[in-house]
Amino acid sequence: MLVSIGDLVGPETVVAKGSVTNPTILEVRVHTDLNVEPHETERYMLKKVGDEVKKDEAIAVHRSFFSRLTKVSRSPIDGFIESFSGSSGRALIRGKPISVEVKAHIPGKIVEIVADEGAVVESKGFLLEGVFGLGGETTGELALAVDEPSEALTTEQISEQHKGKIIVGGAITTLEALRKAAKTAVNGIITGGIDEKDLAEFLGEEIGIGITGNERIGLTIVLTEGFGTHPMNEKSFRLLKSHRGSLVSIDGSTQIRSRMLRPEIVIPA
Repeated sequence: MLVSIGDLVGPETVVAKGSVTNPTILEVRVHTDLNVEPHETERYMLKKVGDEVKKDEAIAVHRSFFSRLTKVSRSPIDGFIESFSGSSGRALIRGKPISVEVKAHIPGKIVEIVADEGAVVESKGFLLEGVFGLGGETTGELALAVDEPSEALTTEQISEQHKGKIIVGGAITTLEALRKAAKTAVNGIITGGIDEKDLAEFLGEEIGIGITGNERIGLTIVLTEGFGTHPMNEKSFRLLKSHRGSLVSIDGSTQIRSRMLRPEIVIPA
């Protein structure tokens, strides 16, 4: 934990740092690489369980014919030897631990420290909930791309001036607009609706059952009304319009087919 109760933080303030286990784990058939019997492999190992390894680094070497013929088994990734079986002649190599930073996400004051997890940030402002979203937490200056909540957000309304911003659309956002927004490095899109097939094509796969928020699509998306063409709620649109130019925080994380977790738009006062 990098903060204490009472500290004032901004959206980008890092409140905690740590590391998590890398899910990547690869099997290396060492005995095959060395062309030896599985039970003979251990004598040729250069690394033991727990040792750090670099990609393409030798983890075992077998020399024969007076060292004229050399067989080498190499690590396929940066990581460490998680396990080795002397009977099967195989090793498991796990990727290096992944460094993680937890940001405050919203401006405010630290009011509680949650041991080994993070902190609670208290802030004043407006909270809007969407019905579906993709992508995790992000912040940016709020920009209106349409004049009315019934308008469609198309490529024509997106330009380089929207780089790093969160833009507000109307009734629907087209597939081409999503692609241009990602290419322009827009941080997020708030829109009434999106065609489900367009969203799946943009995502590169069908939307599954579970929790969204970890997608790497280049931006965060929040639907305020649902799939298809749906003019944004007039009250929500006017609220967003009245705060254009303000710094806002959005999170597309959604629990599919449940209201336990819904995407959020936070407009700090």
